[in-house]
Amino acid sequence: MPSPTTGAIGLVPQAFELLQQLICARFGLVYTIETAYLIERRLQQRLEAHGLTSFLDYYHLLTDPAQPESRRERELQEIFELLSTRETYFFRESYQLDAFREVLLPQLQKRRPRGNQLSVWSAGCASGEEPYSIAVEIIESGLFDGWNVRVVGSDLSVQALQAAVQGIYGPSSFRQTDPVRHSRYFRPLTGRWQINESVRRMCTFVRQNLVEDDFSAVGGPFDAIFCRNVIIYFDRAGRNRLIERLSDKLAPGGYLFLGHAESLLDGNTPLGIAHLGRELVYRKPS
Repeated sequence: MPSPTTGAIGLVPQAFELLQQLICARFGLVYTIETAYLIERRLQQRLEAHGLTSFLDYYHLLTDPAQPESRRERELQEIFELLSTRETYFFRESYQLDAFREVLLPQLQKRRPRGNQLSVWSAGCASGEEPYSIAVEIIESGLFDGWNVRVVGSDLSVQALQAAVQGIYGPSSFRQTDPVRHSRYFRPLTGRWQINESVRRMCTFVRQNLVEDDFSAVGGPFDAIFCRNVIIYFDRAGRNRLIERLSDKLAPGGYLFLGHAESLLDGNTPLGIAHLGRELVYRKPS
């Protein structure tokens, strides 16, 4: 177990195991003994807020049935806000988005598998850069005028979803954004930029825990689901359960996009491997 920061409350092995099991069960996030310091460092402020002197006491607060359920749920949400990783920016892993625009969208427009409807889900969308990027790709394809187009972004973080709905971003969100796109789709504010209304109208944001069985909040079925850089935080069992749920939300023949460091090749999956140009993705049988 890594040594605690000087002056901080130490996370003893017993408390780490209990908290890790709780965090994994509620959010799917997996921490190893090597990454226990992240729990120790990021949750210090919650112990201070409750006047607690040990992580074991904090675990008991989270699980004590004598505590009102609403209080325990609020505290668990605080934990997720502190532990979740929200590294994102516009047009991240752009080669996948290029394949989406140049290969998949023309196929969907030609086949019209669900009539003049197009639905895409960005699962684990953080502050919204990915769903807005997807919407821009759809607009720039020029293929869906007059269609019912819906891009859904979901996340468990309330703070992230609030930022997504506002659609206001600082310079770090534009590290891979072409200047032409920047000027075309964003209006300047003081040191920041807001996504244009034409893009915002295409996007809907909902709160969704990807560990839960009920995905009704996001709607569907979807022609494509982007769940990139999410399953790397899950253990194998949790990842397999999530992939099954995502598959259930795909329309027949729908596509799943994962992050470049993620793969389903080492486990059972209801999805088959497919190629969009040079990009490897996953497809639900027709």
